[in-house]
Amino acid sequence: MLDEPLCLWRGLPGACGFVKHAYFIAATVTDYAITVDRQTRRHTLSGTVATSVPYLLRQRPLLFVLVTKAGVLRWPIESVDVANNRVVAHLGAQLERE
Repeated sequence: MLDEPLCLWRGLPGACGFVKHAYFIAATVTDYAITVDRQTRRHTLSGTVATSVPYLLRQRPLLFVLVTKAGVLRWPIESVDVANNRVVAHLGAQLERE
């Protein structure tokens, strides 16, 4: 049980996050969860891709962006894999809120 990743954020039904390159939206992600591995402290994003632009997903740098009542949350994406409308991305440390 202590080996399981800790869930930091989970999207409510209908909520979506965005994978962005500059100000372009590379993908819209629903049913997302951001987890952290308790041992390595590595953050991972997983979710369903609702819309995407494959060209933009290959560009760097990419950010995962959530808009919440508390403000905008952003994480740099270190690596991303999209297959069968599912996304798995390894995230860097959360950036300061806007």
